[in-house]
Parts: sequence; C-alpha cells; structure tokens
Amino acid sequence: MVIGAGLNGLVAAAYLARAGLDVLVLDRASAPGGIAMPHEIAPGFLLPRYMLGSGGLPPRIAADLDLARHGLRFIRAEGSVTCFPDGAYVASYRDGVIHRRELARHSRRDADAWTRYRRDMLRAARGLAPLLSRAASAPSGGILARLRARLALADRLAEAPPAELASMLGLWTLPLSDYLDDYFEAPAIKAHLAAAALMGGTLGPSSPMSASRLIWPWLSEAGDATGGAPDTLMPQGGSVALLHALTAAVQASGGKIRLDAEVTDVLIKDRKVRGVELANGETIGAGVVLSGLDVKRSFLSLFRWKDLPQGLVERVGRVRMKGVAAKVNIALDAMPEFPGLPEGCPSLGGGLRLAGTIPAMDRAFTDWRERMPPRDPVIDVLIPSIADPSLAPAGKHVLSAVVQFVPGELHDGAWTGERRDALRDLVTARLAEVSPGIETRMLACEVLLPGDIENEMGLTGGDFAYGETTLDQFFVNRPFPGQGGASTPLRNFYLCSPSAHPGPFVMGAPGANAAAEVLAARKGRA
Repeated sequence: MVIGAGLNGLVAAAYLARAGLDVLVLDRASAPGGIAMPHEIAPGFLLPRYMLGSGGLPPRIAADLDLARHGLRFIRAEGSVTCFPDGAYVASYRDGVIHRRELARHSRRDADAWTRYRRDMLRAARGLAPLLSRAASAPSGGILARLRARLALADRLAEAPPAELASMLGLWTLPLSDYLDDYFEAPAIKAHLAAAALMGGTLGPSSPMSASRLIWPWLSEAGDATGGAPDTLMPQGGSVALLHALTAAVQASGGKIRLDAEVTDVLIKDRKVRGVELANGETIGAGVVLSGLDVKRSFLSLFRWKDLPQGLVERVGRVRMKGVAAKVNIALDAMPEFPGLPEGCPSLGGGLRLAGTIPAMDRAFTDWRERMPPRDPVIDVLIPSIADPSLAPAGKHVLSAVVQFVPGELHDGAWTGERRDALRDLVTARLAEVSPGIETRMLACEVLLPGDIENEMGLTGGDFAYGETTLDQFFVNRPFPGQGGASTPLRNFYLCSPSAHPGPFVMGAPGANAAAEVLAARKGRA
C-alpha cells in the first residue's frame, strides 16, 4: 500500500506492481500528482500549480517502467538565461563552442575556464550518481552490511587521485561563492551559476557547503569536457503527460489507485505496521505501507505517538523543514517580448532567471533568514508553452515562477492580503524590467506562499525539498540521523517521499529506492 499519489508514490507503486505485488495507492485528493498536480489557472491554461514544471524522470526509471509505451516523451531545451538589473544577461547552450562564445562576451578567461569547470562537474556527478540510485545505508542487513558499505566507500575515496579528492572535498564543504571564484572572474557568470544552484535550498551563496548544490544539474549530463551547459528536460504535454504515464504504468501491472481516500492513521501492533484507517472510518489491511508524505507528517500525523519507539518522536521533530520559496502562476494572452535578449534566443525555452550579483543574493538570503518580506529575491521563471504549445490556447502562454528566499513566517506578523499583493507586484515589476509591457498581457495570476503550500498540500512548512538538504540531513542522515534510506524503525513501514534518500534532486529516485528496499527485504525473508 502506498500513501500519496505524488510522483514518488506512483513510481514506487509502479515498480512494486511490476514485481507482481498487489498494490493500492491512496490519496486524499481528487486527482493524482501531489505537488506536481496540473492546474488550470484559466480555461485552457495548464501548468503545475506548485512546481516550476521543468525536470524529468531519469532515463533509468523511465526505461524500467516502460513509460514510453504509455506515451511519455521528453523535450530537451537549452539550459537557461539569467537577466540582471543592468541589462546584462548570460545564456547557457548545450553546444560547447556556442556556450564558450557566450561566456567570452563577459570574460575570455572564463570561457577558457569552462572546460575545467565542466570536467570537474562531470567527474563529481558521475561519482555521486551511483550513491543516489540505491539506499544510503543497509539497516536491514545488520552491522556487517553497514560496515561493508562504509568500507566500499572508503576504498573509492582512497583510490581517487589527490587533486580529484581535493576538488570533491571542496565541493562538499566550501561556500558556493568561494568555489566559483576558483574558476571564474566575471560577476555575471558566477551569478548565473549561483542563482540556478540556490533555488529551493536554505543556503546562501556564502554559506558553508552550498557549493555542493552546483552538482545536481549535471547528474544526467553525457559527453566530455568539451561540451556546453546541461540542458533542461521537460515532459511533452507537461505534468499531465508525466502523471498519465505513471498512473497507466501502475494500472497496467495490476495496481489500483483510489482517490478521495484520506489516510488518517496507520495501524500498528508490536512495532509492525498492519494497515491503515481512512477518514471515513474504513480500515484496510496491508503487509507493507509506504508513505509519500514528508517525514514529519508520516510519523507525527499518522501514528499515535505512544505507539512509536522511544525517542523517535524527538528525532523526527528535530528534522528541519522550512519554507523558502513562493510560487507565482500567470496566464498570458501573448508571448512576452524580451528586447534585451537576442531575437529567438533558444535558451529562453529552458527558463529565465532574474537575479542580481552574488552579494545581492547574500542580502536576499539574509532577509529570508531574518524573516523579512523579500525585497530582491531570486526568481526562476519558466514559460513551458514555448517548448510545448499544448499547454495554452493557440498564440497564448503560461508562465511559472518560483520566488526564492520568501519566508513562511514574517518577523513582525502574518502574511496579509496586502503583503501578498506586494509580492505579486514585485514579481510583476521584475518581469517587466526584462519584458516591458508584460503586465498588460496577464490574464490571470496567483501567488502561493509557503503557508498556502502547507495548508493545501499538507507539506510541512511548505518545504518543497521535504526537509533541508544540508549535509547533516543528507545521505545516511536522511530522513534523520541514523536512519538513511526508505526503511524506518517500524517494521513494514517505508518512506518513499523526498524526505528519504536521495531527497528532491533526482525526480522519482526516492520512490524507486523505496521500492527496491521493499523488494530486497521480501527476498531476504523468503
């Protein structure tokens, strides 16, 4: 049984159903998708209400689940373009020659440094990828299994050349700003890379360990050091197509999905999960239960605390979950114009980022940490209808924006309607700086604050990451220290949400890893 028909819950369900298990997915909503649920902001204008809309499942998961057979196709767009208040911009291109030419507009030295930077990012990503596609630890295998896993990691580190090891340690410990200083000199180029890395995280560019966030766009990148920037992957047809393919994969293998079915309690006896109880009082037995909810909702809302192992409530309570971003959705009656960009700039299809220099990002981060209303946030914009016209009526467009460094709670009171309107006006003004007149093309606009996301989706703190992704809450410490992976201290209860390893950075991976742990445990008991 899987609680939650979000992306990870559906991925886990599809894997388990393909393995021959009887699978039932329960969700309180009237449609699947979770935070990826499609939303019609105006008639005919479709976008994910809570997510930006870019990103796709790793090829391994799409192939394992045979999603192409269910109609899923992906669109590969250029990386993105970052626009600055002074009119400057930096665009990313997949072609290495074109990308270096773009960097050379700002600094010839930086264009030459790109090869070294890309080489190091690819090396780090390829070393990290195997660790993300399996459990962070092996709790069910006992102390010897855990020791073998740690010795294998130690052997890999010992075999690394000194220069590679130094780069790896720097990537996981240094502030992002310091790390980029070792490669680049142009403020715009450093800000272009930094802005993309900071989105969705609770670290600023000068925070220790923030350099590690530079790795994630490179995980699916192929090729060698001569290439350009990573591309942007989007499902053709948007999140509707992705969810349709996943639900079809579950059902094609005999799995069932039941909507409007809210789970209020997980039934437990002798620390062993036995099933669930729904809001209508119905009980459903299950040999295994996977939760697609965040770690706090999974334990603190679905169980009576007295039934949990001693100390577990406190351990879960210490997991940090903080809202750090707002979502703005806009319907446009025409394609916005961007006179500061080259005509037909292909990088616009991969997204538009509105940012200042790294010092400006530091100030925005400080405002968030002090719970101030944002004054100069980093804004990540996607116009998915550029690459996929099916998402809006002919000639019209949808715009999706994530506003970084927006606190869930303010230091001097609640978010009022007036403050919400001020945030909307700030985003509109920032958009108008690079696209004059865009405000006259807006047919509809909605602003979702972290509190809205928590209230509507049940996501603690409105935290899109399902828990901070700092190093002390990652790998073997995710979902919490001493419990790395999907399995939990409760027998037959697993986490398949991004609260579990490997977090939110690889779409679908928490669900795939959870399914693998369930199947491995069943095989071990057979």
